[in-house]
Amino acid sequence: MIYTESMHSETYPMTPWPALADKARSLPLKGTDTLFYYDSAGSADTSGKPAPASTVPKPMFAAPAIILVHGLGDEADSWRHLIPHLNRAGCRTLALDLPGFGRSAAHGRINLKRHAEAVCRLMEETGVASAAKPAILVGNSMGGAVVQEAAAKKPDLVKALALIDGGLPLAVKADRGTVTGALPILGPRWYRALRKDHAGAYRSLFDFYGDFEKLPQPDREFLRERVIARVESSAQERAYFGSRRSTIWASMTKTGVFSRRLTAFPGRILIIWGERDLLFPPAVADPLRSLRPDAAFQVIPGAGHLPHQEKPEETAEALLRFIAAFSV
Repeated sequence: MIYTESMHSETYPMTPWPALADKARSLPLKGTDTLFYYDSAGSADTSGKPAPASTVPKPMFAAPAIILVHGLGDEADSWRHLIPHLNRAGCRTLALDLPGFGRSAAHGRINLKRHAEAVCRLMEETGVASAAKPAILVGNSMGGAVVQEAAAKKPDLVKALALIDGGLPLAVKADRGTVTGALPILGPRWYRALRKDHAGAYRSLFDFYGDFEKLPQPDREFLRERVIARVESSAQERAYFGSRRSTIWASMTKTGVFSRRLTAFPGRILIIWGERDLLFPPAVADPLRSLRPDAAFQVIPGAGHLPHQEKPEETAEALLRFIAAFSV
């Protein structure tokens, strides 16, 4: 279903990044639930602008579909600068709003399991992945754990995983402050306080970037509008805390499960990390690398927790080199 402006509401008010608007789609789910996503087929140019210079030659292979999965408190627009690079390489690229986030309406319990089910549903309903031509799942932050779950659910549909500043297990322990912030009363109290402090909501973005002030002005304006829309929404609040509690619980009690799944995953794995990630420094990825010593590992210089936003060309190069190494 083509996504239109008429589908916006006070609950889900987020308008697409302009260059992605014509790629917006909506998948009806159970009841009134919907799954918002971008679907852009590979082409010579999807942005209307000349392709930037790149050190990566255009791959001479039949590129698999790539599914992009955002992290906690984010949306599909997180990938706005990466998508054009992947499209120019001939990749069909899908990026979804996980249930309850962005423009994906979701009722009931929201957790990692439900997010993984949404990724699987997207692959099946759009037909972008099959046993004959499986897709590549790319997850950032919490999205890394989501794509690991999705791959465990539908291993025949997944050819490879790319984990960007995320996944499980990591060398991070949930401290008292982290756990307390996810509690049903204390966490939402902080979240709701930002509705009266939009400047504070904007500042909350800074730690996610290597150097937020170096982002182009249109990006900073877009991110300011987006974080305000996020904290003003009760639906986003519910999705945020449901997902946060689920992720913390998984990191505390399911390390063994995620470790076994990662070890057993038959496909290729790429780990990308921002050099200046203030939330999870690169060393946090050591458990992932130990479990899969065959995984490719790429640190993106100068990038923070969201290298695909700050350094999209470098991130695309890492992904495309990884794909080219095993695609024919």
